[in-house]
Amino acid sequence: MKKTILFLSANDFKEKSIQIIRKTPEAYVENGWVVDYIVSRDNSKSGNYFYEKEINPKGVNVIRFYTPFSRLKDKISNRLLQTIVSKILGYIVILILVKKTLKVLKEKDISIIYGYEIHGVLASNIIRLVTFDKKYKFVNRFMGTWLTKYYNEKNYMKLVLNLEQIFALRSNSDLCIMTDDGTLGNKALKIFRSKSLTNFRFWTNGVDEQKIPDLAIQKYKNILNLRDEEIFVSISRLEGWKRVDRAIRIMGKVQNKNIKYFIIGDGYLKTDLISLVEELNLQRQVIFVGAIPNNDVKKYLAIADYFLSMYDLSNVGNPLLEAIRANKIIFTLNNGDTSRWIQHKENGFIYNINDSLYESVAKDIDNIINNKELQNRILKNIKITEDKKLWTWRERMSVEINEVGNLINVR
Repeated sequence: MKKTILFLSANDFKEKSIQIIRKTPEAYVENGWVVDYIVSRDNSKSGNYFYEKEINPKGVNVIRFYTPFSRLKDKISNRLLQTIVSKILGYIVILILVKKTLKVLKEKDISIIYGYEIHGVLASNIIRLVTFDKKYKFVNRFMGTWLTKYYNEKNYMKLVLNLEQIFALRSNSDLCIMTDDGTLGNKALKIFRSKSLTNFRFWTNGVDEQKIPDLAIQKYKNILNLRDEEIFVSISRLEGWKRVDRAIRIMGKVQNKNIKYFIIGDGYLKTDLISLVEELNLQRQVIFVGAIPNNDVKKYLAIADYFLSMYDLSNVGNPLLEAIRANKIIFTLNNGDTSRWIQHKENGFIYNINDSLYESVAKDIDNIINNKELQNRILKNIKITEDKKLWTWRERMSVEINEVGNLINVR
């Protein structure tokens, strides 16, 4: 059987974050697959693509369309109404994905239909219903989920507003891949009685080498006019649940002012966060780098002494895994499954969210800046974590491609 795969997605490729979206089809191409990729792109200012250029990965036949009426969201200030409009547009995207998929299936001999995230999964399940063709194998792919958190908190309104996610998780597939990103997606599949429980895989994303030579680090510090400052970095989109505001407020509590905090990322909250920095008089300490290519992110991570991640959901995203790979001293929060990776004052710092959070983190920062023994112990232990728990992108994708190949008896 031919190694042909068709991806359905509403998550376009990125240069400046979420590298696995791009690395996934690229890995299939590298392994001899013929890859078609139908993708919707949302260019609204409330989304996270308006600052990203369009990318067509080498060897991938990209069939891109633009989310209809997406700019309408930018004209709505009410968050609930904006959410409702986004949901409606999402359903339209699913129908367009279905229409374009049926066209491709008439023209090409496809073996695997790969639903990438919620919209792609729902579209692929509609395809399963309307084609009645057993020759296709279906893969469901999720990058994590908020649903476990909503379920545990009995947040029924959020569950109702995310019914499409529940339907996607419940849907059938020949192989279901859920990212082990700390959001407890494996539990969500069980909570909502997924039809894919007998054939799901729970894998952490791969992380490539983050370290660069010492001479390159010093050169980059010189370019940034850095001398003996303690350097902090965070890497995320500037949107609500990423909570970069927490990191800024922590910097405001740190007594040692010989610090630099580089905020890497862009998003709709940038103006608000700049105002917060000005309010706290931290303009000398806090630098907004913006959204930059992943290779440049590696440089900032390399020169940093400390990494901050203060997400509302799990903090085990790619940036934290990259910080582990780079052997940085990590400050993060005890939510989701983050404590499986970071243990307090052993291989990093991890905190419960409470009224004394900012003061507690700031106190530990001031302490470790002057405590070489503690620094060395944590750096030694984070290196052990790296060696024991991380795999590369090539290793991660090799495992997936072997599993998908098994569905059609090819390697």
